[in-house]
Amino acid sequence: MAFCGGCGAQISEGVTVCPICGAAQGGAEGRRSFASAIRICFEKYATFRGRAPRAEFWYWTLFVVIVELVVLFAAATVDAMNGIVVARPIAEVLLFLVFFLPGLAVAVRRLHDRDRSGWWYLLVLIPVVGAIILFVWYCMRGTRAANRFGPDPLAAGG
Repeated sequence: MAFCGGCGAQISEGVTVCPICGAAQGGAEGRRSFASAIRICFEKYATFRGRAPRAEFWYWTLFVVIVELVVLFAAATVDAMNGIVVARPIAEVLLFLVFFLPGLAVAVRRLHDRDRSGWWYLLVLIPVVGAIILFVWYCMRGTRAANRFGPDPLAAGG
């Protein structure tokens, strides 16, 4: 199973051009767009197998930050107009429920792209140092060929 780098649609392995949007597959042209990365992360809501390229991970992170800022600002505005704090805690719980599992899944798949086990994500439990190590790993390019977690997501058809 492969996904188009242009529209995120599921395509056959080894396809060089997406039959839906016509985007070329493979190499730099096979990278995820913002919309397709978000769609893929929701489609793979709890999929901890496989690999996620940098673009998919960082587009997901950007999407989550933007949505959280907008929703929390709106909730704070509602609370200020009503004079009681009710909307913001509810919004925080709902955002956590919606974004936690797909965020964890894409983080684990990103570690897989670096040929590291998802258990390395537990480094977040080490204050500051763990987050720095994970940040560096998330910024680095994944392995350029197939690894024990699957084929290179930037290679043709991946």
